[in-house]
Amino acid sequence: MVRDTGEDFFDKSEIILQLYNHGFELDKDYNIMMVPNIVDVSYGRDVGYTFTQHDLGEEIHKISATELRAKQKNGY
Repeated sequence: MVRDTGEDFFDKSEIILQLYNHGFELDKDYNIMMVPNIVDVSYGRDVGYTFTQHDLGEEIHKISATELRAKQKNGY
């Protein structure tokens, strides 16, 4: 996952080339996903009790880890 900060520090084609040179294939061994720029994650005691929800879009919300694990277990 790559944080979408609106800046041009990330060169997707360069990353894909570097990973290819190390034996990894895009969409087979890995995927690159742009995600919102999350700047704060709090945990533990006495951190307050505020929650911020980030909408990642319908496509991401539809992903079911349970279904993915079942597919992996069954070799799909």
